[in-house]
Amino acid sequence: MRPSLALVLLTLLPQGLTLPAARAEACVAPRPGRYAVMGMGTQRSEPGVTPMARLLEERWLSGGRLQGTLIERQGKSERRGTYTGQLKLTDSCVVQLERTLPWGTERSEAVLDGRGHPLYSLNRQSGAVQTERWLPMAPGRCRVSELNGLVLSSQVGLSWASGGWSPNAVVQREHWRSGQVQGLALSSYGGVGETASYTGSLNLDADSCWGQLQEQDDRGQTYRYRTLQVNGRQGARGYLYLQSDPDDLTVGWLVHD
Repeated sequence: MRPSLALVLLTLLPQGLTLPAARAEACVAPRPGRYAVMGMGTQRSEPGVTPMARLLEERWLSGGRLQGTLIERQGKSERRGTYTGQLKLTDSCVVQLERTLPWGTERSEAVLDGRGHPLYSLNRQSGAVQTERWLPMAPGRCRVSELNGLVLSSQVGLSWASGGWSPNAVVQREHWRSGQVQGLALSSYGGVGETASYTGSLNLDADSCWGQLQEQDDRGQTYRYRTLQVNGRQGARGYLYLQSDPDDLTVGWLVHD
Protein backbone atom coordinates (compact mmCIF):
# COMPACT_ATOMS: atom_id res chain seq x y z
CA MET A 1 0.00 0.00 0.00
CA ARG A 2 1.39 3.43 -0.95
CA PRO A 3 1.69 5.92 1.93
CA SER A 4 -0.31 9.12 1.68
CA LEU A 5 1.39 12.37 0.75
CA ALA A 6 0.56 13.82 4.18
CA LEU A 7 2.24 10.88 5.90
CA VAL A 8 5.36 11.23 3.73
CA LEU A 9 5.60 14.95 4.56
CA LEU A 10 5.29 14.27 8.27
CA THR A 11 8.11 11.74 8.18
CA LEU A 12 10.38 14.29 6.47
CA LEU A 13 9.88 16.99 9.13
CA PRO A 14 12.72 17.44 11.65
CA GLN A 15 11.96 16.01 15.07
CA GLY A 16 9.87 18.39 17.19
CA LEU A 17 8.50 20.39 14.24
CA THR A 18 4.91 20.29 12.95
CA LEU A 19 3.07 21.67 9.93
CA PRO A 20 1.66 25.20 10.47
CA ALA A 21 -2.05 25.43 11.29
CA ALA A 22 -4.37 26.80 8.62
CA ARG A 23 -4.92 30.53 8.89
CA ALA A 24 -8.26 31.71 10.21
CA GLU A 25 -10.46 33.52 7.68
CA ALA A 26 -10.18 37.29 7.79
CA CYS A 27 -13.65 38.83 8.01
CA VAL A 28 -14.46 41.59 5.51
CA ALA A 29 -15.91 44.61 7.27
CA PRO A 30 -19.53 45.54 6.48
CA ARG A 31 -19.54 48.24 3.83
CA PRO A 32 -21.61 51.35 4.48
CA GLY A 33 -24.11 51.97 1.73
CA ARG A 34 -27.70 51.86 0.60
CA TYR A 35 -29.47 48.59 -0.11
CA ALA A 36 -32.74 47.32 -1.58
CA VAL A 37 -34.00 44.20 0.20
CA MET A 38 -36.71 41.69 -0.76
CA GLY A 39 -37.88 38.93 1.58
CA MET A 40 -40.50 36.21 1.75
CA GLY A 41 -41.42 33.44 4.18
CA THR A 42 -43.83 32.56 6.96
CA GLN A 43 -44.58 33.56 10.54
CA ARG A 44 -45.92 31.07 13.06
CA SER A 45 -49.39 32.04 14.27
CA GLU A 46 -52.48 30.40 15.70
CA PRO A 47 -53.68 27.97 14.50
CA GLY A 48 -50.89 27.55 11.92
CA VAL A 49 -48.55 29.80 9.90
CA THR A 50 -49.13 33.08 8.07
CA PRO A 51 -47.29 33.90 4.83
CA MET A 52 -45.28 37.12 4.89
CA ALA A 53 -43.32 39.22 2.39
CA ARG A 54 -41.52 42.56 2.55
CA LEU A 55 -39.44 45.23 0.88
CA LEU A 56 -36.85 47.35 2.69
CA GLU A 57 -34.72 50.31 1.68
CA GLU A 58 -31.89 50.20 4.24
CA ARG A 59 -28.84 52.38 4.77
CA TRP A 60 -25.76 51.15 6.62
CA LEU A 61 -24.05 54.15 8.22
CA SER A 62 -20.79 54.74 10.04
CA GLY A 63 -20.41 53.52 13.58
CA GLY A 64 -22.58 50.44 13.06
CA ARG A 65 -25.82 52.42 12.73
CA LEU A 66 -28.59 51.69 10.25
CA GLN A 67 -31.84 53.29 9.19
CA GLY A 68 -34.49 52.33 6.71
CA THR A 69 -38.04 52.13 5.42
CA LEU A 70 -40.09 48.94 5.39
CA ILE A 71 -43.30 47.79 3.70
CA GLU A 72 -44.51 44.37 4.84
CA ARG A 73 -47.37 42.01 4.08
CA GLN A 74 -48.60 39.46 6.62
CA GLY A 75 -51.37 37.46 5.03
CA LYS A 76 -53.94 39.93 3.69
CA SER A 77 -52.77 42.87 5.84
CA GLU A 78 -50.08 45.44 5.06
CA ARG A 79 -48.01 47.69 7.32
CA ARG A 80 -45.20 50.15 6.76
CA GLY A 81 -42.87 52.40 8.69
CA THR A 82 -39.39 53.84 9.16
CA TYR A 83 -36.85 52.43 11.60
CA THR A 84 -33.37 52.70 13.04
CA GLY A 85 -31.02 50.06 14.38
CA GLN A 86 -27.54 48.67 14.87
CA LEU A 87 -25.31 46.18 13.08
CA LYS A 88 -22.36 44.17 14.40
CA LEU A 89 -19.82 41.88 12.73
CA THR A 90 -19.25 38.61 14.61
CA ASP A 91 -16.09 36.46 14.75
CA SER A 92 -17.78 34.04 12.31
CA CYS A 93 -18.01 36.85 9.68
CA VAL A 94 -21.80 37.13 10.09
CA VAL A 95 -23.46 40.54 10.48
CA GLN A 96 -26.05 40.71 13.24
CA LEU A 97 -28.80 43.28 12.60
CA GLU A 98 -31.14 44.71 15.22
CA ARG A 99 -33.96 46.92 13.93
CA THR A 100 -36.23 49.06 16.09
CA LEU A 101 -39.49 48.94 14.12
CA PRO A 102 -42.71 50.81 14.97
CA TRP A 103 -44.21 47.50 16.16
CA GLY A 104 -41.18 46.12 18.04
CA THR A 105 -37.54 45.01 17.88
CA GLU A 106 -36.45 42.56 15.18
CA ARG A 107 -33.22 40.62 14.76
CA SER A 108 -31.72 39.04 11.67
CA GLU A 109 -28.32 37.90 10.41
CA ALA A 110 -26.69 38.59 7.04
CA VAL A 111 -23.78 37.09 5.11
CA LEU A 112 -21.43 39.34 3.12
CA ASP A 113 -19.74 39.00 -0.24
CA GLY A 114 -16.01 39.63 -0.71
CA ARG A 115 -16.54 43.41 -0.87
CA GLY A 116 -18.47 43.65 2.38
CA HIS A 117 -21.94 43.94 0.81
CA PRO A 118 -24.80 41.89 2.29
CA LEU A 119 -26.17 39.36 -0.18
CA TYR A 120 -28.58 37.17 1.83
CA SER A 121 -30.04 37.36 5.32
CA LEU A 122 -32.19 35.25 7.63
CA ASN A 123 -34.87 36.53 10.00
CA ARG A 124 -33.98 35.37 13.53
CA GLN A 125 -37.28 36.21 15.21
CA SER A 126 -39.01 33.37 17.02
CA GLY A 127 -41.49 31.64 14.72
CA ALA A 128 -40.23 33.32 11.55
CA VAL A 129 -38.97 31.38 8.52
CA GLN A 130 -37.88 34.12 6.13
CA THR A 131 -34.90 34.77 3.88
CA GLU A 132 -34.02 38.08 2.23
CA ARG A 133 -32.11 39.05 -0.93
CA TRP A 134 -30.04 42.27 -0.93
CA LEU A 135 -29.10 44.54 -3.85
CA PRO A 136 -26.73 47.53 -3.58
CA MET A 137 -28.18 50.90 -4.56
CA ALA A 138 -26.46 54.09 -5.64
CA PRO A 139 -26.92 57.25 -3.55
CA GLY A 140 -29.18 59.96 -4.86
CA ARG A 141 -32.49 60.19 -6.68
CA CYS A 142 -34.19 57.71 -8.97
CA ARG A 143 -35.79 58.52 -12.33
CA VAL A 144 -38.51 56.66 -14.21
CA SER A 145 -36.39 57.04 -17.35
CA GLU A 146 -33.84 54.61 -15.84
CA LEU A 147 -36.36 51.85 -16.57
CA ASN A 148 -36.72 52.80 -20.25
CA GLY A 149 -36.23 49.78 -22.50
CA LEU A 150 -36.51 46.06 -21.87
CA VAL A 151 -37.12 44.71 -18.35
CA LEU A 152 -37.46 41.01 -17.42
CA SER A 153 -38.79 39.59 -14.18
CA SER A 154 -39.42 36.61 -11.96
CA GLN A 155 -42.23 36.64 -9.37
CA VAL A 156 -43.15 34.09 -6.71
CA GLY A 157 -45.89 34.16 -4.14
CA LEU A 158 -49.27 32.97 -2.98
CA SER A 159 -52.89 33.67 -3.90
CA TRP A 160 -55.94 33.27 -1.69
CA ALA A 161 -58.38 30.73 -3.15
CA SER A 162 -61.03 28.40 -1.67
CA GLY A 163 -60.21 29.44 1.89
CA GLY A 164 -56.44 28.94 1.69
CA TRP A 165 -53.20 30.16 0.14
CA SER A 166 -52.14 28.57 -3.16
CA PRO A 167 -48.72 29.06 -4.85
CA ASN A 168 -48.21 31.19 -7.91
CA ALA A 169 -45.27 31.97 -10.17
CA VAL A 170 -44.94 34.55 -12.96
CA VAL A 171 -42.26 35.61 -15.42
CA GLN A 172 -42.67 38.84 -17.37
CA ARG A 173 -41.23 40.67 -20.36
CA GLU A 174 -41.79 44.42 -20.22
CA HIS A 175 -41.06 47.52 -22.31
CA TRP A 176 -40.87 50.81 -20.38
CA ARG A 177 -41.03 54.40 -21.58
CA SER A 178 -41.34 57.46 -19.31
CA GLY A 179 -43.06 55.57 -16.50
CA GLN A 180 -45.45 53.68 -18.78
CA VAL A 181 -45.17 49.91 -19.28
CA GLN A 182 -46.44 47.33 -21.76
CA GLY A 183 -45.77 43.71 -20.92
CA LEU A 184 -46.46 40.03 -21.33
CA ALA A 185 -46.91 37.75 -18.29
CA LEU A 186 -46.47 33.97 -18.30
CA SER A 187 -48.07 32.71 -15.10
CA SER A 188 -49.12 29.67 -13.14
CA TYR A 189 -51.74 30.08 -10.40
CA GLY A 190 -52.20 26.88 -8.44
CA GLY A 191 -50.84 24.90 -11.38
CA VAL A 192 -53.15 26.50 -13.97
CA GLY A 193 -51.16 28.26 -16.68
CA GLU A 194 -52.08 31.63 -18.18
CA THR A 195 -50.59 34.10 -20.65
CA ALA A 196 -51.74 37.73 -20.57
CA SER A 197 -50.65 41.09 -21.93
CA TYR A 198 -50.96 44.21 -19.77
CA THR A 199 -50.27 47.92 -19.54
CA GLY A 200 -49.53 50.10 -16.53
CA SER A 201 -48.03 53.25 -15.06
CA LEU A 202 -45.59 53.99 -12.25
CA ASN A 203 -45.91 56.86 -9.80
CA LEU A 204 -42.37 57.31 -8.40
CA ASP A 205 -41.05 59.38 -5.50
CA ALA A 206 -37.64 60.25 -6.95
CA ASP A 207 -36.04 61.14 -3.59
CA SER A 208 -36.86 57.87 -1.83
CA CYS A 209 -36.98 55.58 -4.92
CA TRP A 210 -40.30 54.16 -3.64
CA GLY A 211 -43.27 54.06 -5.99
CA GLN A 212 -46.73 52.72 -6.70
CA LEU A 213 -47.40 50.69 -9.83
CA GLN A 214 -50.84 49.92 -11.24
CA GLU A 215 -51.34 47.49 -14.12
CA GLN A 216 -54.35 46.18 -16.03
CA ASP A 217 -54.31 43.00 -18.13
CA ASP A 218 -56.19 42.20 -21.33
CA ARG A 219 -58.99 40.61 -19.27
CA GLY A 220 -59.66 43.86 -17.42
CA GLN A 221 -58.09 42.71 -14.13
CA THR A 222 -56.26 45.43 -12.17
CA TYR A 223 -53.12 44.77 -10.08
CA ARG A 224 -51.39 47.11 -7.62
CA TYR A 225 -47.82 47.02 -6.33
CA ARG A 226 -45.45 48.85 -4.00
CA THR A 227 -42.15 49.28 -5.82
CA LEU A 228 -38.56 50.06 -4.88
CA GLN A 229 -36.35 51.14 -7.77
CA VAL A 230 -32.77 49.84 -7.80
CA ASN A 231 -30.86 52.70 -9.33
CA GLY A 232 -27.82 51.26 -10.98
CA ARG A 233 -25.03 50.54 -8.52
CA GLN A 234 -22.59 47.88 -9.83
CA GLY A 235 -24.75 47.33 -12.88
CA ALA A 236 -27.93 46.37 -10.99
CA ARG A 237 -30.88 48.22 -12.48
CA GLY A 238 -34.57 47.54 -12.27
CA TYR A 239 -37.06 47.42 -9.44
CA LEU A 240 -38.42 45.25 -6.65
CA TYR A 241 -42.13 45.00 -6.01
CA LEU A 242 -44.54 43.78 -3.36
CA GLN A 243 -48.14 43.23 -4.42
CA SER A 244 -50.75 45.26 -2.54
CA ASP A 245 -53.90 43.34 -3.55
CA PRO A 246 -55.08 41.52 -0.39
CA ASP A 247 -55.68 38.18 -2.13
CA ASP A 248 -52.24 38.09 -3.78
CA LEU A 249 -49.08 38.04 -1.68
CA THR A 250 -46.18 38.15 -4.13
CA VAL A 251 -42.72 39.67 -4.53
CA GLY A 252 -40.71 40.16 -7.71
CA TRP A 253 -37.30 41.36 -8.94
CA LEU A 254 -37.46 43.01 -12.36
CA VAL A 255 -34.09 43.41 -14.08
CA HIS A 256 -33.29 46.01 -16.74
CA ASP A 257 -31.63 44.48 -19.81
